[in-house]
Amino acid sequence: MTTTSPKAKYNLLYVYFICLVAALGGLMFGFDLGIITGIVPYIEHQFNLSGFGLGLVVAIFELGAMTGALATGRIADKFGRKKTLISAALLFAITAVGVSFANGAILIGTWRFAQGICVGAASVLSPMYIAEVAPARVRGRLVSYNQLTIILGILLASYCNFYFGDNDLNSANWRYMFLSALVPSVAFLVLLFFIPESPRWLILQSHKDDEADRIFVKINKGNEVQAREEIADIRNSVANDDSRSRVSLKTVFGRAFLPIVLIGFGIAFLQQFCGINNVTPYMQKIFVMAGIELKEGLLNAVFVQLVFFFSTFIAIGLIDKIGRKILMLTGTGLMAVTLFLLALAFNAEAKSGVYILVLVMVYTGAFAFTLGPVVWVLISEMYPNEIRGRAIGLTSAALWLATFLVVLVSPYLLNIGPVFNFVIFGALNVAGFLFCLKYLPETKKKTLEQMKEVWQKRGYLKAE
Repeated sequence: MTTTSPKAKYNLLYVYFICLVAALGGLMFGFDLGIITGIVPYIEHQFNLSGFGLGLVVAIFELGAMTGALATGRIADKFGRKKTLISAALLFAITAVGVSFANGAILIGTWRFAQGICVGAASVLSPMYIAEVAPARVRGRLVSYNQLTIILGILLASYCNFYFGDNDLNSANWRYMFLSALVPSVAFLVLLFFIPESPRWLILQSHKDDEADRIFVKINKGNEVQAREEIADIRNSVANDDSRSRVSLKTVFGRAFLPIVLIGFGIAFLQQFCGINNVTPYMQKIFVMAGIELKEGLLNAVFVQLVFFFSTFIAIGLIDKIGRKILMLTGTGLMAVTLFLLALAFNAEAKSGVYILVLVMVYTGAFAFTLGPVVWVLISEMYPNEIRGRAIGLTSAALWLATFLVVLVSPYLLNIGPVFNFVIFGALNVAGFLFCLKYLPETKKKTLEQMKEVWQKRGYLKAE
């Protein structure tokens, strides 16, 4: 197999532009995730929600995301990455208006489900597109930008929550919080018209090779020889498989690929069972339990998300240097320790709100430079070309299923007691550390076409 030289030159300005536009799907993803944090206290009070009732209204978003992720892989394989992204961006704008005018918990839940479908689509499409256009040596960094925009979206949502927030729980300002998502969604929609289709997807279409060639030549800074080498790798990797047709579930879950898919599902579940969506959507609930007033808690959330945002730059700097596996092990270890410390803090007779805020910052910061971006990078790059589109969609759906379960049960676990809640998720991080140590391969600086060899060397895939 031909491998592009590590000294190959690329039109990085162009690559960064199209990848950052695609990563705005992550910004919408994060905005919709983050905005609910400030809204929870108001709808909990105004619609008399508690326990599983509150959990369901919040978590139905993740159920929608799972639905969107399940459908998107096949849709993107049939119609292309760009057209599917445009459709998702348009729906982002529509749902932002719909949920802001909703009256009653049922309507809020319905629109949140629709928003979730858009986010599920973006969670598949943005990292998939970036992985397919980015050169191998910077792919980890560029896919990490998707996570950076997710955190930026959460940060912007936190600011909107604080700006519109009020200590009066009867305030209707939560509607403005929801409506504020309209601005980034329209910007995302417009910018998508300025990026090309994924050249790897075009190569899988029987009549679009010339268009793919033009895009690869532009990415490779006009170097046609270099572009042809990369194109040859892709064509060779799909020459003897059924990638030009729809990939069936029987193929994805067949004996050849099942071990790889199960490992992918494992890291997807781990990203959520680490507890991040136990903490972030219910951050205000946790702060109230720590004795912090609502408006102060909304301001604290901005500080937490600033830590979240800037910690992601650590991942961008390290992911292509030290690799994915070390960051996964570091993250699960740090988060386990921090969650156990949170349990001890809430178990103390005199709880310190400042100490709890600091621990929440450390915990979210640890997630932001490890599991947050790394899991999405792994999902986008770990699968062989034969099953890539379908497997990414299914794995993203598994991640959203895990998110739904965590968000659904979190109010109930917190009502049992924060000590019990944090010990449970601390133990799950310990289990995740052991899983990564045993099963996770290192994929640093491997081309998408080399992933089959990575799995063959580990004995999870038979050599042809």
